[in-house]
Amino acid sequence: MKKSLIAAAIAAASLAPVAAVAQDAAATAVAPTVGAKVFGPEGNEVGTVESVQGDVITVSTGTARAGLPKSAFAVREKGLTIGMTKAQLEAAISGAAAQTDAAKDATLVVGAAIKSSDGVALGTVSKVEGDDVTVTLSDGSNAVLKKSYIGLTADQSLALGMTAADFAQATQAAGTAQASADASAPPSSEENAATVAE
Repeated sequence: MKKSLIAAAIAAASLAPVAAVAQDAAATAVAPTVGAKVFGPEGNEVGTVESVQGDVITVSTGTARAGLPKSAFAVREKGLTIGMTKAQLEAAISGAAAQTDAAKDATLVVGAAIKSSDGVALGTVSKVEGDDVTVTLSDGSNAVLKKSYIGLTADQSLALGMTAADFAQATQAAGTAQASADASAPPSSEENAATVAE
């Protein structure tokens, strides 16, 4: 989902040619339905409509997906049309993902704040090691998260892909599992660390 929303912004910005397509098209209202085919400017198939949520239409090419604004579409002879070919759309999605990963890596540093998907402050990054990110939570305990669980929001802050309540439940479950393992193992110096599983 994050990839779709991020790709939407980049892909939508790259869709300038669709304005001309929309002006040339008959004044038919764009009313996409799930499963409808989407075509490029030359009439070649780009993908299918995967979902419609308000003014965002998610298009799947089979290997990638992007949430595009309804204004990026026109209705032409073959049906729903956008101003990009399949290859161009997939390149835009790939480019958006690479830009987002680079921006996230630049922001994901020791001391950076991490919040939940519903905006609650969870803690700060205390260590980044490979794909593992250790977060010191507000109660002083640590949680080890995978980088892939953390995204970059529109305001360039770091957010976990779950609500604060879901995160609390996951860390509590991980803590209980760790406590059970600790009861049958020698004491460790990382007794307060919990690993959050997706």
